[in-house]
Amino acid sequence: MIVTVKSLANPAPRAGAASVRVLFFGRVAEACGRSLTVAIPEGGCSLMDLRSRVADLVEGAHQALGEPSVRVAPDQVMAPNEAWVLPGQEVAFLSAFYGG
Repeated sequence: MIVTVKSLANPAPRAGAASVRVLFFGRVAEACGRSLTVAIPEGGCSLMDLRSRVADLVEGAHQALGEPSVRVAPDQVMAPNEAWVLPGQEVAFLSAFYGG
């Protein structure tokens, strides 16, 4: 699988910068890859804003993250889109899982 990053003008955050580690699972991972480090404001941002930041970085992410079945889990706890994420947290985007 090849994931295309839209712009190299937005490089990975430098050490000590405000960022979150974003993990992708299920169909979202097919579009976005397994993980990404995303720069965020020092005071944090909403999960909706984080989705937007990921979509700006990864080609095809907007459609994958916009699916109604996609859930978000900051630090392994499911949360609504209005939840606030802080630098240093780990955020997982999960699509619905099927099968046994």
